Parts: sequence; C-alpha cells; structure tokens
Amino acid sequence: MLSYFALITLVKLSGLLIPFIWFLWISNRRWRIWGTVAIVALFIVSYVNTYFNLPDLAYPSLIDGWLLWLIAGFVVVAILRRFVFNPNAVKERAVHEDNFFSRLLRSFGITIGWIGRLIGAAVVAIVAVIVLSGVASVVTTMNPKPAVNSIKTDMNNSTDGAPMPVIKNSAETPVVNAPQTVSTDMNNSLNSFKNSNVYDLNHMRVQMYNGKMVYVAPVEFSGGFWRYIHYQKVPGYFMTNATDKNADPKFVAKSMRYTPSAYFNRDADRRINAYSMGYTMVGDTSQLEVDNNGTPYYVRTLAKPISYFNRNYDFKHYKVAVLNTVSGKVKVYSPNKVPKFVDVAATPELVQQEVSMFGRYRHGFWNATSFGGHNDVMKPTEAGTEGGKTLTPYAYKGRIYYFTGMTSVNSHQSSILGYAFVDARTNTLHYYREHGNVMTPERAISYAQQDINPQNYKGTLPLLYRINGNPTWVVSMLDRDNNSFMKFVYLLADGNNQSGTYAVGDDAQSTLEIFQQRVGAKTGTTVEPKVTGKTISGTVERVVKPDDKQILFILKGDSHVYRMDTSAKSFQPIFQFIQAGDKVSFKATATDKNQLATANVGLETYKNQSIKTQK
Repeated sequence: MLSYFALITLVKLSGLLIPFIWFLWISNRRWRIWGTVAIVALFIVSYVNTYFNLPDLAYPSLIDGWLLWLIAGFVVVAILRRFVFNPNAVKERAVHEDNFFSRLLRSFGITIGWIGRLIGAAVVAIVAVIVLSGVASVVTTMNPKPAVNSIKTDMNNSTDGAPMPVIKNSAETPVVNAPQTVSTDMNNSLNSFKNSNVYDLNHMRVQMYNGKMVYVAPVEFSGGFWRYIHYQKVPGYFMTNATDKNADPKFVAKSMRYTPSAYFNRDADRRINAYSMGYTMVGDTSQLEVDNNGTPYYVRTLAKPISYFNRNYDFKHYKVAVLNTVSGKVKVYSPNKVPKFVDVAATPELVQQEVSMFGRYRHGFWNATSFGGHNDVMKPTEAGTEGGKTLTPYAYKGRIYYFTGMTSVNSHQSSILGYAFVDARTNTLHYYREHGNVMTPERAISYAQQDINPQNYKGTLPLLYRINGNPTWVVSMLDRDNNSFMKFVYLLADGNNQSGTYAVGDDAQSTLEIFQQRVGAKTGTTVEPKVTGKTISGTVERVVKPDDKQILFILKGDSHVYRMDTSAKSFQPIFQFIQAGDKVSFKATATDKNQLATANVGLETYKNQSIKTQK
C-alpha cells in the first residue's frame, strides 16, 4: 500500500517537473546536487503528510496542488536564473534593488534580497491558487444545475405509491429503537467479551440482515496508539433488532484487523484513501456492514465533483469502496455493481447534500434567491437521526430508504409540501407531493412532548406511517437522562393535535388500538383490527360490561382480558348474551401469555357454542 501513497505524492508534486528540468539546465553541478536533495526532501515531507493526513484526492484538489507547485517552481527558478546564475548577477541585483519598490520598503526599514524574492514568489503562487479557488467557489455556488441534473429522480404528484410503511393491525410494529437508545444499550453491553475496557463504540449504521432491519456497531480501539500496538485487532461487533424495543444487543465475535481506529496500513480509511484517486471520501469515516453470513466489511462512498470550477458533487457518477476487515483487501465498485449485502451504498452525508440541492435548486440558482420567484423552493425538515439530522432510515420491502419531509423555506410555514425517499442502495430520489395539510416532524415532536407532559420525556425518531389510509406520525419518547425508550405517541398527521387525533401508550400494539379507537370515534368510523394467529378456545369464567361500547370477559386458565367492541360493524346483537360457563372460540390480537393484557376479539371469528341460535 505504501506504493499507492508514493504514486499519489508524485502526482501532487508533478507540477515541479518542468521547473526542475529548467533548473537542471541553467544551474551548475553544485546547485544541481542541492536542488536534487531539496526535491527528495520535499517528496519525503509530502509523502508523510499524504500518508498520515489523508488529503482530498479529488481532481480539483490535485489540480490546485499541481498549479501551486508549477507556478511556485517557475517563479523560483526565474529568480535564481536572474539573480544567481546570471554572470551579471551582482550588477542585476544592484539595479533591481534600487527601484522604486525597493526604495519604498527601505524607507520602512525593510530590505529585500534574493531570498525575499523567493518568499515573494511563494506568495504569488499561493495568491494565484486562491484566486482560482475563489472563481471555482463562485461557479460552484451560482451554477448548481449540473449537480441537480445528475440526481436520479422519480417525481410523483401524489403519495399513493410512496414507500411509506403501512400499519393495518397491531401485529405490525414500527421502528422503535432510536439510535440514542441503541447506543446506550450497546455501551452497557460492552462487558460481553474479554478486555472490553480497552474498546469503545463510536458509530453505527442501519442495514438489512436476513430480511430484518438491524443496527450494526463495530467495536473500536479506545486509549490510543499503545492499546492498538498491544491488541492489534478488535474482537467483533454488536447487532440489535431495530423493530423490537425489547431486543438486547447481540455481540458477534468476528476479529477485525482493519478498522478506522487502527494505525498505519491497517487503518480502514487509509486503505480506502489509497484507492480513491480522483474522488472525495464522503463522511467522517467508513461504516460497517455485514453480509448474510455475518462477515464484516467497511463501506465508504467516493464522490467526485462536476468539474474543476464546479465543485458540486456529481450524484450519478460516484463509487463505493468495500474493505474486507480480515484480509484488508479493497474493491471499488460502480453503483450498479455493488455487492448485494451492501444496503447503504450512498452514505447519509451524500444523500443529505443531494436532497438539499434538489429542494432548493431544481429551478436554478436565481429562482432560489430574493431576485427570483421562489418557485418550488423547499428545504428538508430537521428531525432526523442521520445526515445532519435531516434523514431518517426506513425499511420497506427489504430495502433501506432515507426519508425526509420537504417543507417551505419560509420559517412561518410548518406543513409538509412533499416527501423525499432516497433508496440508499441505488441513490434514486423518489419525491411524492403532499396535497393534504400534514404537519412537519418537528411540529409532531413538539406536540408529542406536550401530550406526554409532565414526564418531561424527549421526542425523537418521528416516523411517518399510513394507518388505515391516514398519514400518521409515530414518535418515540425517550428518557432525557439515559435515552431509554419510555412511550409511543401516535399523531394524525393532519390533526393539529386536536382531541381524538393522538394516542399515548407503552407499546406499539396497545397504542395503535387506542389511536384507532380515538380516530374512529372522532370521524364516526370504527376500525376493526385485523386478527392473526391461532384460534383461542375456552370456557367463559367472568363477564363485565363497563359501558355500552364494549364487553370484557376472561376464560378459565387464561390471564388475558378479552374485549368485544359493540360499536363495530361485525358485532351481532346476540353476542351481548355471553355469560359465565359459555364455551367460545375466536381469534384475537393476543400478547404474551404470561402478561395480563387486553386483547381485541376478532368478531368475524367469534363463535359461542352455548347459544344454539347463533349462525
């Protein structure tokens, strides 16, 4: 790998090649030796800097460096030729040191010799590069259209086909494990392996693993260089189910030698950097993904600018680097050839820039300024967990999507204009226009925190679901001190937190039932939850009718309280004659058998064998 960095260093210093050849042509033997020594020393210093600091290797940065050395080299050699290697050098220096500029500086006590001119040459080179960079900055800012055009977009005028998860019954649970909660749980589980005190958890990523959405977090070295020298490798990674709030983090023992916290040639980012010539490594560090066999890999997105002067990212022509953590082998893939186990080929940092530019500059730079018409100018909402808090990961039909709501740039408006779902594997941006009055996720969190006071929990991870056809925000409420999951808040997205449009509960099942009842009562429709599972049979032991809307009963030897909704369409009048001793069978949305809970009876499956007249 050292040869890669030698090649990168040669490319960076190649701007000195022509000036150095000129220098060798005009200088004497003694100066040639010192010049060669200076070039070798400069190569060594540049090599060390490149190896340890991992500079940006995108072409504009390389060209900037090349121009800097080219201009500085020519100016330095020109000064040496005129004032050192010229036979009349002494006379030339005397003439040039008596010009107006020199006299002006001497009046301030400043004397410039040929060394000062060398310094001035370096300053000229730097100024030239700064001017070019300034021009590039202006072009980058004022010409975002090529970058926006490079975004693979799928525009939709409604939300009908949006990859918005649908919850039809209480057996379908939303993502409940907020990253803060998962991180706390994983850190509390660090004692799962030997010498856990020398390791730490610094980052994690969502992905699909054997058809389920999970969080994966690698163990990293903690304590610096000497810890690394002693242990040389990390023992494995943690994985936890993202859809089960009771899931415990599982430690997977897979020794990894090549990680971002390792040193020298085993630093994962350093190895990937060696293969990123012409590209920028996007994000702070590489992220861990595992294949379906549990083998860990580090993945990083490599992006390149549109051109030298337009330094916005080309969102279509990027690369994905994949590092085997055991062998250290790096492979760089085009987007359409990424291995199947890689779910997040486009890192959240890239997606965040993509969504922001899409919202603001779809109709050009001037349209988004105060001089333009602000036609369709939007910005992403800021209630996510990744990509600068603008993106939230979703699992939909086996794929990871990064979701964000798009709202007006006018701070006084707090409704959603549309939704952006970005396929994290293909980097395709699917936009769905919202025609209803749907609140932003920030507003949903604010309402959720109001609804659950005085517990003073904090809302996080607002997820938009379609419940009974209605867009609904599901907000996870966490303890402010330890990030533990505490409550769910379901809010009808267009309900403005009015009475009957939200529900608070301890788990997804019961909260969904309460939410459906309240929304049904407000709209005059009662939604019957779909029942699943095996048929329950038994003898009725007790019956209670607390009001005219429900009948509660228990069976002998069963700890559940079963509920029949008398306002449901499928409720038959004869059902109300249930009494102790009746033999019944039905399906219900039952929970854990060892836990006392209320379960809704599926009325279409209910049979009372003791009432012979029942159909």
